[in-house]
Amino acid sequence: MIKVLLADDELIVRKGLIATVDWAKFNMEVIADAPNGQRAWELFLEQSPEVVITDIVMPEMTGIELARKIKQHSPGVKILLLSCHRDFTYAQEGMNIGASGYILKTAFQDQQFEEYLERFENELASAEKNQSSTSLEKEFYEWLCDFENSFLMQLEEKFRGDWKWMQSPFSIFHLNGLNFHKKWPVWEKQMAKIHCGQDHAFIFIPEALKEEFNHLLVEARSKDSAIRWNVYGPNQGIKDWMNGVSALYRQLKFEKQFKISMRDWPQPIQKAVQIIIEHLHESLSSTFIANEVGLSRSHFSTMFKKTVGESFISFTEKLKIQAACDLLENTSLTLQEIGEKIGIQDGKYLSKWFKKCIGVTPSDYRQNKKTNVS
Repeated sequence: MIKVLLADDELIVRKGLIATVDWAKFNMEVIADAPNGQRAWELFLEQSPEVVITDIVMPEMTGIELARKIKQHSPGVKILLLSCHRDFTYAQEGMNIGASGYILKTAFQDQQFEEYLERFENELASAEKNQSSTSLEKEFYEWLCDFENSFLMQLEEKFRGDWKWMQSPFSIFHLNGLNFHKKWPVWEKQMAKIHCGQDHAFIFIPEALKEEFNHLLVEARSKDSAIRWNVYGPNQGIKDWMNGVSALYRQLKFEKQFKISMRDWPQPIQKAVQIIIEHLHESLSSTFIANEVGLSRSHFSTMFKKTVGESFISFTEKLKIQAACDLLENTSLTLQEIGEKIGIQDGKYLSKWFKKCIGVTPSDYRQNKKTNVS
């Protein structure tokens, strides 16, 4: 419930508003009322209301002074001023310091008052939603980058609530350069999305609507060639959500690192690269990968080199090097922990291998990067 504080030196005004307004209609409740500005300020600090309705002329502290102190303390609080005709210039001053509006007591209308309450309810709900979304997206991005935080708890909460429908089959679209088409709002209720940076978003679509959504993207790209996307699925449940999002993000990082797009690659090679990226912590042979994508080892090796431009072994080693550099630069993981993430269990061997490939030891590389940043 939205907490409301009333301040007016006339008892009949305070009690009248409490008794006659349907506060629950606007998801509000009056948690306190005050006969003067000083008492209102004390109650504000104690109760932290989101809405303050105050008379302008009051003893001990005027409504203008109260509004100014409240806005300095909590800029997001909604303030509605109650004014008499003679207070008009003060009402203007109140608006200048951040009050949301004012109502003339001598021309008080229930409809006007309720319009303000409805507006406050919508604005506060929108602000809360945006704050929650921003927090979720920040935690999400940190989680993608392997930082420990509370994202998984937030994800579990989403799966118990808004995202419960993803217990049924769904597909994940990773979109880049997206500018929502004007027809897309009808899809808002049929999908979920989470942004990752300014121009990237993960879109979650019920599997039954996958093809229709894909056609919509093709139509949008015909008008904006900057739009790109990759798809992962079908998925079902929170574990598949995590695996799918992680796989798409790794693919994004791969394409940015190598400045290529896998969209035009043969499907077996796309799948092979995804397997390599997802299992970089393991030492997978070309024979194993070839079997996973349904090709003979020799056919796979030929197709891989022709498509990627280098051999399977050379490509895999390059990925491991770049992953090691990224982890050294952006995390505080030990050399042993980094080795485990790229499939090299022996820390001493990892150090020698890294120096052979990069020309400096892992510790020197990390220190150089820190020095350059500072």
